[in-house]
Amino acid sequence: MTQNGINVFFVRHGQTYFNLMNRFQGWSDIDLTDKGIADGQAAGKRLAKVHFTAAYSSDLSRAHRTAKFILDANQADSPKKPTSEKDFREVFFGSAEGLSNREISDGFGANADAIITEICQIGYNSAIAKYGFNNLMDLFKKNDPLDLAEDAHEFNKRLQRGLNTIRQNYQTGDNILVVTHGSLMRSLASQYKSEDLAAKSLANGAICKLIFEPKKDGQVTVDTWNDIEKIW
Repeated sequence: MTQNGINVFFVRHGQTYFNLMNRFQGWSDIDLTDKGIADGQAAGKRLAKVHFTAAYSSDLSRAHRTAKFILDANQADSPKKPTSEKDFREVFFGSAEGLSNREISDGFGANADAIITEICQIGYNSAIAKYGFNNLMDLFKKNDPLDLAEDAHEFNKRLQRGLNTIRQNYQTGDNILVVTHGSLMRSLASQYKSEDLAAKSLANGAICKLIFEPKKDGQVTVDTWNDIEKIW
């Protein structure tokens, strides 16, 4: 592994029933499908020889279960259980939670921006490419009839808190596992690489390796993205 910084392996959780039904998930605590279990086990096999100094997961069960599958397969004296961390929880979509694109377009009401209808028509990937990840979060917040959704400032504040926990507690050369969510990982792509990368879907069980300079707000390098094949 590189000695240029802290190697953080972000892994997207396995497929859930809402993933299968193409519904916005966010903080909804939806279980893994059989394929989702297999996604986690496959990631575990590919990471089995990596010694992790520490292992974290979102506190939502789909991420925590996926992390346990990964650690159960590990052969390199890594932690046996992940530490649950709310800062690595998915984006909160508020009133859009559990809804399909069509239901969001219909359910947000006549007062919603026309942009919401457009977003639902062109899809999540194209909307990120057109408006940017942070702007898209702000649009969901602005148009949430209950004002529940996280905006970009709220989300990025907690995400940076979680990332700085890693930066400040681990050293160059350490390998850290973080099992988390698709939109959170897209936000990393948006911030540290490009909106084009953020606009591309991540496979369930995909591994993304980022290298963090071990100091608060240090430099971040995207080393590997959306990998579902490499044996580490």
